[in-house]
Amino acid sequence: MKLSKYKFLFISPFSDKSWQIEFSRFTFIASIVSITFLLIGSFILIYFSSPIIKEFLRVSTINKEIKEQQEIINNIDKSIEEIAIMKSYIDTIIGTEVTSELDENKIRFMVANNLPTVKPTDGLISKLYDIETKHVGIDLVNEVGTPIFATASGSVIISDFSEDFGNFIILDHQNGYISHYYHNDENFVKKGDLVNAGDIIAKLGNSGMSTGPHLHFEIWKDGQPLDPNNFFDDFNLKSDKLSK
Repeated sequence: MKLSKYKFLFISPFSDKSWQIEFSRFTFIASIVSITFLLIGSFILIYFSSPIIKEFLRVSTINKEIKEQQEIINNIDKSIEEIAIMKSYIDTIIGTEVTSELDENKIRFMVANNLPTVKPTDGLISKLYDIETKHVGIDLVNEVGTPIFATASGSVIISDFSEDFGNFIILDHQNGYISHYYHNDENFVKKGDLVNAGDIIAKLGNSGMSTGPHLHFEIWKDGQPLDPNNFFDDFNLKSDKLSK
């Protein structure tokens, strides 16, 4: 005698409840066949799509590498452009009559094109740049009121006061370079002002979280801090402005 129907009894292990499901013989066989075809189809799909997926991942990786290389090329192009500008200014200086003495700061401005070239103040270094301790600048110690100079030409993007930095100024030099001046006694410039390299922008002070009169000075390039000592021969000598 052939069975015309199949019954499945489900008993809950957590209660006395039970469920019964009844299938006709045709429905049961059709379900088994459908599930079998679905499984076989899935395996076939995975098998044939695997190379496509691998190729997609490979192309994505290549596109990412191309994008990274393009960013590197753009940075190189930008550096080449800056070098070309500097070379142009150097050629201009070399072509100048030797008998006519050019002002030192004028020469620096021509060659550097808004690069940090003027020491920000006179003073002795009390704390060096140390990226590991997150001291991304140098501390220059001197008396309150010592002039602070713009290290390069640019615009004032911040001139303000905070409990940590005291009176502080941040200059944008329009070429990826930004300079910071903290713990000032008084700021002489305001946001939006344009300054030339060597302009007096503040007085050295002891404002904010400071243990004594000093200037905390930072130089940043494209969002990365740089060691200010790499831009000047000797910070412990008098600044170019104060030595005159």
